[in-house]
Amino acid sequence: MTAPSRRTLLTLGLGAALPSSAPRAAATAGPDWTGLATALRGELLRPAAPGYDAARLPRNLRFADAARPEAVARCADAADVAECLRFSRRHGLRPAVRSGGHCYGGWSSDAPLVIDLAALDSVRVTEGQAELGPGTPLMTVYAALARHGVTIPAGSCPTVGLAGLALGGGHGVTSRAYGLTCDSLLSAEVVLADGRTVRCDPDHEPELFWALRGGGNGNFGIVTSLRLRTHPAPDCTVFQYSWDWPEAGRALAEWQRWAYAAPDRLWSNFHVWTRPDGPSVDAGGILLGPAEELRQLTAPLLARTGRTTSERVVTRPYLDTMLAYAGCSTDPTPAGPTPADGDPADRIPTARECLDQERRAFAAASHFFDDFLPDRALTELRRFAERRDSVEASISFTALGGAVNRVPAADTAFRHRSSVLLAQLIAEWPADADPAPRLRWVADARTALAPYANGHAYQNYRDPTLTDWRIAYYGEHLPRLRAVKAAYDPDRTFDFPQAV
Repeated sequence: MTAPSRRTLLTLGLGAALPSSAPRAAATAGPDWTGLATALRGELLRPAAPGYDAARLPRNLRFADAARPEAVARCADAADVAECLRFSRRHGLRPAVRSGGHCYGGWSSDAPLVIDLAALDSVRVTEGQAELGPGTPLMTVYAALARHGVTIPAGSCPTVGLAGLALGGGHGVTSRAYGLTCDSLLSAEVVLADGRTVRCDPDHEPELFWALRGGGNGNFGIVTSLRLRTHPAPDCTVFQYSWDWPEAGRALAEWQRWAYAAPDRLWSNFHVWTRPDGPSVDAGGILLGPAEELRQLTAPLLARTGRTTSERVVTRPYLDTMLAYAGCSTDPTPAGPTPADGDPADRIPTARECLDQERRAFAAASHFFDDFLPDRALTELRRFAERRDSVEASISFTALGGAVNRVPAADTAFRHRSSVLLAQLIAEWPADADPAPRLRWVADARTALAPYANGHAYQNYRDPTLTDWRIAYYGEHLPRLRAVKAAYDPDRTFDFPQAV
């Protein structure tokens, strides 16, 4: 009989999974869940409670079986968060922090006590700034800010919690223009492991503030409020082009240089899709500007890449663009017709509705590239995509540069400031499918691209299979992050398989 794994011990909430320095309750004393429920303003869901089964699930159903916490605390405010932390320390329970449940490794849902921040979803806008709750779904943030004509740089997943996005960096569709989400962070309220609450910014708790911007997910404390700088939200032109597969290599070779050198207001990505019936490619993106300018910018690219099989170029309001990219509008395609008149915010499905639609099993990996892919890499990539055992999966290349790369690497804990491309490799599968070929595809895709990458990986795309994740995520910032960890969480109250 083999010994239980660390993940199993943590999932069961056994004291053996905690570091020896963590506080422990007496062996005969069980957690006083009734007392915790009484002390909270929010709701405490135990396994027998209605709604527990839905509340326990992570976004990635690959880890659904491991996500069986002893309780899910739906915190109503920072005081509830502090109460949960004191409770977990008193009883020797490892807590997990969850703003949206999108952790790629499932680790925000698999601890004995899940501290759920979904109810901390307030949005308060002042001139040039916004105070946002950590559990605010991204599409709610976009909608609330759009009423003021502003936005923050972020992605397209509608239900991701703001804190989860921002604390790991936050690549998104306006990053080349406005930087990462974490680059707009002005201050944060944080509940520390001992239950104290601090406000950090460049002048108060500066080392904690530095660490939160790129290394903060579940590592140093629980962020209960974020203040971010806002930016203009102009009309956008959305575009998408497709090519026949024989043109894939040339299209990617030309696109990567064109997209990196484009004006900051243009963001673009390139997809290589694999399917059992054959691969395909397309490129798309967003320009913060009119269609006429977009056509001028793309003309050189299209002239060099050969005939396209489809082209879409549409200008629409900023929020409509984000709704379409997220699949939350009546038009599921990012470059389809502009939706009907009215306030786009009124057409946003609830976060729970979107999350129910999003939940599926998936595996993912990532690479950063400091140089453009050479011809031999493009040839190998084409051969890989043409394999007969290909599953439905994709490799998405995102052009970096712009405002992302102008921030000095030492200014934040996000160290990936010199790359030209970010690639995400992802395969999804339904509940009744065999995960083995999908897992193999992701592993093989990572191996195929590794010789051309720089060894870094994106910490918001947590990869449970990485053995060198400390270097891949944090590199030269790791010693400083460890010092912040020792100062603010010496007992490792916040712990999971890839915790600093």
